[in-house]
Amino acid sequence: MSVGATRRGRKDDPGLTGRLQSAMVGALAHHGYEPVRLDDLANAAGTSKQAIYRRWSGKQNFALSALQTALFQIPAPRHERTNTTRDLYRLIAGYRAALSSDLGKALLQVRAVPEFRSLLAEFEDEIRFHIRQCLIATPFEQDLQAKTTLILGLIWQELFDLHFGRGGLDDTGLESAIYLFLGLTAPRSSADASPLPGL
Repeated sequence: MSVGATRRGRKDDPGLTGRLQSAMVGALAHHGYEPVRLDDLANAAGTSKQAIYRRWSGKQNFALSALQTALFQIPAPRHERTNTTRDLYRLIAGYRAALSSDLGKALLQVRAVPEFRSLLAEFEDEIRFHIRQCLIATPFEQDLQAKTTLILGLIWQELFDLHFGRGGLDDTGLESAIYLFLGLTAPRSSADASPLPGL
């Protein structure tokens, strides 16, 4: 190609891949995996089906890529390491907030689909790592595996309740759940205090 010559063919649209991936996550969230049609996704993104095949080899590869990209955007939780309950609260609330979108609903929709097991296992392993980081080298390290599994289960249950159920725990309920996981007694507000000693 000579200097000053223009490139032939289609112009690159840097936002197209992102629009396609967003369309896929939205379709997974609202319809599940099987009903997703690539024609519909191309139309939603304002392009053709061929644009999808230029980027991904098929529907499964496209869906996995879209979910991986979206999961990668979730910010890693920060641990203070001075207050275990606060660290766990921030961790769970952070995942709850990040997954309150179509991404969370899409993960729930594909959770039982075998093609997504590996992706979901990697995601759960990342969450388990962050839970362990909150608990390790603290007085709550005992039964680490059991606590990690319970907290991971709480995150999935919160996600389900948020998208398909009754909305999940409020902030006070989440705080109480964390205290229960750690074997602590949740602090009571002065309005809840019993006038009788010991109650």
